[in-house]
Amino acid sequence: MAHIKPVFRPTDYPAEPDEQTGQDLAELFDTLFPGVAEPEIDRSHTGMAIAAHSPKFALNLSKLTGCVVLELPWCEKRDLLELAIQTVNLHFKCDFSFETRLPYAESTGIGMERLAALPMWRTSNLFDDEQRLVIEYANAVVTGDVPDELSSRAVARFGQRGAVEMSAVIGTFSLWAMLINSARPE
Repeated sequence: MAHIKPVFRPTDYPAEPDEQTGQDLAELFDTLFPGVAEPEIDRSHTGMAIAAHSPKFALNLSKLTGCVVLELPWCEKRDLLELAIQTVNLHFKCDFSFETRLPYAESTGIGMERLAALPMWRTSNLFDDEQRLVIEYANAVVTGDVPDELSSRAVARFGQRGAVEMSAVIGTFSLWAMLINSARPE
């Protein structure tokens, strides 16, 4: 059973929000769905509907996520982006997010076979060296311990900016995984 009921529509907000929260809620839905008379967050974005309990936070989290996945040059290689995200989901055991993102991963060419092999990434022949580096780096970042040698390899491959942007992806989707796990959406 869900611990926190998602706010898919403004009318789903529990109880009567105070004036500021009401304004923030309106701004959130107006920003996410400009000009839509009856806005609704779809089920694949349940994490946003959970965050909507704190509308100002949800709005800024939406902006951060949009920046990370749509504006950072490192994220232009969508397969690497999805491998980083799905590695995070596996680490945090965020099955909901892992399953919700399957169509995105499939569209990048990763495919179900590679996703199934993620736990065996070190020995699987399904990943190239660049993909292995991303998976290894993501696994290290989520533990809070990135060895110098691994950091050096990430910088050598992606540059300093790329390493920072890859870390931003991992951090952002770690936040999402923890938020979703704490709410236990159905």
